[in-house]
Amino acid sequence: MIIYGTNSKNLGSRKLQGVKCPNCEATEIHAQAVSSYVTVFWIPIFPYRKKYSTVCKNCTQVLKKKEMPQSLKDKLAMEKGHFKTPFYLFSGLIILALLITLAFYLSGQHDKRLAENVGNLQSKDIVVFKVAHKEYSFAEIETHSNDTIYMRYGNYTYDGYKPSESKVEKLKASETDFFSTEIDFFTQKQLDSLYAKGEIAEIYKKK
Repeated sequence: MIIYGTNSKNLGSRKLQGVKCPNCEATEIHAQAVSSYVTVFWIPIFPYRKKYSTVCKNCTQVLKKKEMPQSLKDKLAMEKGHFKTPFYLFSGLIILALLITLAFYLSGQHDKRLAENVGNLQSKDIVVFKVAHKEYSFAEIETHSNDTIYMRYGNYTYDGYKPSESKVEKLKASETDFFSTEIDFFTQKQLDSLYAKGEIAEIYKKK
């Protein structure tokens, strides 16, 4: 369950010079601003609104922006730049941007490593083929001779998200005939083509 909501942050106050209170004509008019922001799990995500008001320190009259005379609105407009939104109110967006950047980086590193492994298959390596959406098959490398890779196909497929290495090991342990006894082969060029088409999802190297 995602807990989300809103909150607000007082951005402080600032005395407005050269204006009088429309109620008591005192010159002790202070502008104040409040920033409203969205939260998820109490973490600030982004600010979405600033509300401005003025308060007279003499008669305590508080005016919202729509209640102010034009002269007060004009003076307030000149002072808005002094009410800065705290950087931390963008924390959620910053975290999200960092996570997206990290995801792209890790995906790139995975693709680079997978491409290297496709070209360097060794005995007992396990190839995970993507058969269809959320469907995978397996093959275990038997030997690698020149440009030909010999392997034994799996007798079982797996439905779901791409299985982890530990999941594949559990599947192997649960079935004595997990891999066929028959030997098939691919040329390196054929395997490179399968990888380019996205049909090789993963290679788990022998440890």
